[in-house]
Amino acid sequence: MSPQHPRNPRRPRRPRNPHRHLSHRAFDAPAALRRWALSTLMLALMLALMPPLAAAPAMADDGAESAGERWTIVDRDNDQLPGRRIDIKEDERVIASFIHGEGQMKAYLAVYDDEGNLLTNPGLNPDGSTRGRFPHHRGIYVGWNHLHSDLGRDDLWHLRRGEAIVLHQIVEKRGGEDSATLVVDLHWLSANRDDDLAGLLLVERRTITVSRPDGRTRIDHHSKLTASRDIRLEGDLHHAGVQFRADAEVDNHRRRTVYLWEPADLPPGGGRVVSDELRWVNFRFPLHENWYSVTQINPPANKVQELSWRDYGRFGFFFTERLDRGETLEMVYRFLIDRTDSPAAEAEARAEQDAAIRRKADADHEAFAREHPEQ
Repeated sequence: MSPQHPRNPRRPRRPRNPHRHLSHRAFDAPAALRRWALSTLMLALMLALMPPLAAAPAMADDGAESAGERWTIVDRDNDQLPGRRIDIKEDERVIASFIHGEGQMKAYLAVYDDEGNLLTNPGLNPDGSTRGRFPHHRGIYVGWNHLHSDLGRDDLWHLRRGEAIVLHQIVEKRGGEDSATLVVDLHWLSANRDDDLAGLLLVERRTITVSRPDGRTRIDHHSKLTASRDIRLEGDLHHAGVQFRADAEVDNHRRRTVYLWEPADLPPGGGRVVSDELRWVNFRFPLHENWYSVTQINPPANKVQELSWRDYGRFGFFFTERLDRGETLEMVYRFLIDRTDSPAAEAEARAEQDAAIRRKADADHEAFAREHPEQ
């Protein structure tokens, strides 16, 4: 049996002081009041000298980051189509919307007229079913149908085999008095995923600036593509590049639509115009009981080989390119959208109309070329 250890003897308890809650000296009320007043004054002085706290950022679904200015940008749920929309507004009137998100096969820009009528093709009905002919043509959009890499050949135009162009992040939403600018990063994904990059082919930094300096809607589109692996952008002119597609209703009036381009002496070629000097293309079309004009300006800074056009309202410039991993490709275009007169029936009047459009488009190209000269 183990030996017993004696317990430590308890210390004697001190007698309880019934007056321990009282100060040993008399309470001085005037002195306490002076100390309280001094403490309060010092706290107020410290708060006055502190810098103001930064305002909390706006949530993505209200997105009004430029409230109080003429041009604003609002990110919200899409109540007309699947996915989300980022509205670009002038005086609370929607001029364009960046459409993206679940249920959308690609991100694109929708464009509206002065009365809020949609001018571009959404490709979908509100329930998500496809609408019209070639529903993969949507608004102002970007893609290539033959994109070659170590993962094989992908079709980033039709997006039928699991390829995707998805929004990665919203980089900037900037309003102002004269324009609004939206900057987003998009990921171009292969149908064939890999463990290293999850099928990432290209990262696109897309910058869209919308303004109305002369009554026309001006959309400056800048795409910067950075290759995540060695890439070849190929295919054909009707399925590649930065293109515009008018609303599907225009297909019902395709015999009335009109195209012009510069240089003027280039043959139409059944929808294919071949030249490395293409400067602009103009498209006139009937819609919503009005006539509209869209001009796409191609500055010297861009590479160009061909122009694709279709009478139902899809057009844009085409070229091929090879990018090594890490290399970049930049494309910049200006779209000018406005109401216009219907094409004249008489040849002489029609020629005068065309000449006026050419003079304006030439001036627009000259102005844009000064901003983006040949590299």
